[in-house]
Amino acid sequence: MIGRTLGRYRIVERIGEGGMGVVYRAEDPRLEREVALKVIRDDALSSDDVRRRFRQEARTLSRLLHPNIATLFDFDSEGDVDFLVLEYVPGNTLADLLASGPLPEARARAIAIEIAEALHAAHEQGVVHRDLKPRNVAITPRGKAKILDFGLAHVVVDATVASIASTRSLEGFAGTVPYMAPEQIQQHPMDARTDIHGLGLILFEMVSGRRAFAGDDPASLIYRIVHEPAPALSSARPGVSRDLENLVARCLEKSQAARFPDAAALARALRGEGASVSTTSRPDSSSGEGIRSLAVLPFENRSGDPAQDFFADGLTDMLITDLAQIGALRVISRTSAMRFKGTARSLPEIARELNVQAVVEGSAMRAGGRVRVTVQLLDALADQSLWARSYERAEADLITLQSEVAGAIAEGIRVKVTPQEQARLAPKKAVNPAAQVAYLRGRFLWNRWGAKEVRESIACFEEALRADGSYALAYAGLSDAYTTLGTTMVMAPAEAFSKGKLFAQQGLALDDSSAELHGSLANALRSHDWDWAGAEREYLRALELNPGVAESHNRYAMLLMSLDRREEALAEAKVALERDPLSLITYTAVGDVLFYSRRYTDSITYYGRCHEMDPTFGPGNTDLARSLEHVGRYDEALELFRKGTAQPDGTDTPSTGLAIMLWKAGQHDHARRVIAEVKEIAKKRWIAPFGIASFHAVRGETEEALGWLERGYEVHDHSMVFLKVHPRLDALRGEPRFRELLKKMRLDQ
Repeated sequence: MIGRTLGRYRIVERIGEGGMGVVYRAEDPRLEREVALKVIRDDALSSDDVRRRFRQEARTLSRLLHPNIATLFDFDSEGDVDFLVLEYVPGNTLADLLASGPLPEARARAIAIEIAEALHAAHEQGVVHRDLKPRNVAITPRGKAKILDFGLAHVVVDATVASIASTRSLEGFAGTVPYMAPEQIQQHPMDARTDIHGLGLILFEMVSGRRAFAGDDPASLIYRIVHEPAPALSSARPGVSRDLENLVARCLEKSQAARFPDAAALARALRGEGASVSTTSRPDSSSGEGIRSLAVLPFENRSGDPAQDFFADGLTDMLITDLAQIGALRVISRTSAMRFKGTARSLPEIARELNVQAVVEGSAMRAGGRVRVTVQLLDALADQSLWARSYERAEADLITLQSEVAGAIAEGIRVKVTPQEQARLAPKKAVNPAAQVAYLRGRFLWNRWGAKEVRESIACFEEALRADGSYALAYAGLSDAYTTLGTTMVMAPAEAFSKGKLFAQQGLALDDSSAELHGSLANALRSHDWDWAGAEREYLRALELNPGVAESHNRYAMLLMSLDRREEALAEAKVALERDPLSLITYTAVGDVLFYSRRYTDSITYYGRCHEMDPTFGPGNTDLARSLEHVGRYDEALELFRKGTAQPDGTDTPSTGLAIMLWKAGQHDHARRVIAEVKEIAKKRWIAPFGIASFHAVRGETEEALGWLERGYEVHDHSMVFLKVHPRLDALRGEPRFRELLKKMRLDQ
């Protein structure tokens, strides 16, 4: 069929096959667009009556116009070939996405919400899909779900004499057995709740990575679907939220009457409407089921040498990272845990502030090639020790020691650990102790985020690789260090992010199971390459390997926000905040998502909390000022911005942000002087063109603003990732040059 013309459509390539026929990508020369042609199987429309019913159904379906439903344009024939003309949806199917493993709960919810909303729109028109499955859900390059093959297959199925039991495979056109509802198998009347059952099965698979009803024998599957209860979601994905488990169970009830009454009710339940989420709620209750949340407090350095602090902090980080891999356990991230270093606060106070049941305390001493570690697990609210252990190992056995401690804690808190998680907790390949120590020192420096310390961390990571060239984590350190220098504009982004990407790839060539390396690669792909699909794939892989790392959720949220996937971004940012409730940067991340979503008042709440926690934290001041500016509190915003960016002697630091604040506050001459100074500085060192463009956009200087944005595109300014969503550019969105930039950055979907 390639190269053939059907009607006015020229077939370009084959893109898929289903029960009804083969799907091709084709060109529509009249409207200059791509379409999908589904060429119907020769034996599918077996009579004039079936053809008439099929055409009538197609006419009804062509009126379904919803952003999450692939539009049906036409049903036509040429000679003896019948074909459907459908919207061409670039990207992959949900089945392709799930081939890489389960999705984070927030991502699965977001996709399910879009499917539910599409179903509700169709059901209101009296149309039921009847064959929902991951292969019938497309995922666009922007990550949006679109339902394919809506409601047509049943016309063919109803007209055939083939029974389900005689289908040739599980993908037979009489229905896809693992995704069928009991009433469908029993040939009872179907309605909208049949699709709700199908969406429940899809949601189960998205979260768990496997089908609720699996197997290769159709007869056995049919019996289980009709007679046996669906498995609990938590049995396939420990740690899943209780409300999602209950929601899926309701979708999969055998009785239609016991399911959600309609898809709109299901969408509301998926959003959690009516429920409040608080990061200051009471600590989780174990209810006799073991501990479900804990914090690893900074290990005490018992060496007597402050220069050895890096080693105690490094052991703390390693233990947090290991325990965060356990899906059934919520582990507080490093940033929040480190706020209690050297604290005199009581354990019950710490537990309430972090919302955890248990706390791990420890100490470390490194001397003479030996490592001594003590670890204590405590019931935080009761302030009682549950167990305590001491270890002494040769420094060369540090990796084994790390895994042994993590495994002992997992056993002590009686949390369920899956076989995959057990494998990840098992001791890794031995590492040269000199390389391990250099790496820990490098991470200690990198975590300080100062330009001097980050450059020093690079030397440490290079030292680690000289000691052990196969030490993959050292490459993650190098990647993160260079992307940090690019993000903070200490180094030109093109050079910094290119190095960050290269080192991440070199590390993954050594160890593809490293969540840290997948996250590092994702950062480079997003910030510099603008490879949105590649970055999302890497973030999802990092979260699959270690779902408990707050930073991965945080950075994934920023990617989603860049693509204007607002609900998903907010969900991911809030997951990060649950894992890192005292992190200043995580509060600003939630605020950023709300700011870019134009929810300025809500963003002020989160930025304000960050400001309360630390009034000296620069981004907390400048981000809060930005939102205050957008609600018209110009003088207050200017004062706060100056406080957050002042030089040590109290004078203003020239910046595009300051120029914008001055302009908004009515100090136009001063604003012009500041922007002129910024442009002079830009001749000598890196200044983001995006910021200068924003100033001109705010002033209504369209041509000047577009010119600076085009310069930002040419030099790969990492700030350009927010081109699609930044409010300061709203005045430019109708301009052809702006739309062309969106297209070149693949942000026009």
